[in-house]
Amino acid sequence: MKTIVWDFNGTIVDDTQICLDIENEMLKKRNMRHDYTIDEYRDHFCFPVKNYYYWLGYTFENESYEDISVEFNEMYDRHFSDCSLCDGFEELIRLAEEKGYRNIILSATREDRLIRQVKELQIDHHFDELLGIGDLLAGGKTDRALKWMEESDTDPSDCIYIGDTTHDADTAEALGIRRCILVSCGHQSFSVLKGASEETLHSLKEVKL
Repeated sequence: MKTIVWDFNGTIVDDTQICLDIENEMLKKRNMRHDYTIDEYRDHFCFPVKNYYYWLGYTFENESYEDISVEFNEMYDRHFSDCSLCDGFEELIRLAEEKGYRNIILSATREDRLIRQVKELQIDHHFDELLGIGDLLAGGKTDRALKWMEESDTDPSDCIYIGDTTHDADTAEALGIRRCILVSCGHQSFSVLKGASEETLHSLKEVKL
């Protein structure tokens, strides 16, 4: 069966501005620079996320990365209801269903939160599987996906991966998925993404299945 592996944050849910607003608020609280723009965010956001925090100026000498992550996620949860779906998602998921694709979400969001957020967005009926990770530290998702692919006997050659970061391209490669579509409407800019995938687009509206 043909399968689309969807990233979640920045690919399905439009949360980039909210993430930036939370980060600027946290930085202001610490008397650090707190006027970063969306373009600066997209040009510098990266995985592992801890490296991005170093770029922002965090040293983790007086507070840990884990503490920062918990604070960010608590604020994110409070603001999640302000998020909308990425432009073009609803049309693309309907097209995928019409073509008979199985759709799954693979996310660096903790799995229980992912399930809750997908239900809140009222899109859970579109997906056969929701694959998240086991903690809040935005770590790798490759192992989770490899286990699922093995258990479900999914052939990577029958998969398309859709994401919004270079980490998604790396994950697709690790999974053996050759077609990886990256969209620059999420957490990284077109200039950052274009070197990671031959199929780098500006939005989901440009995706051809």
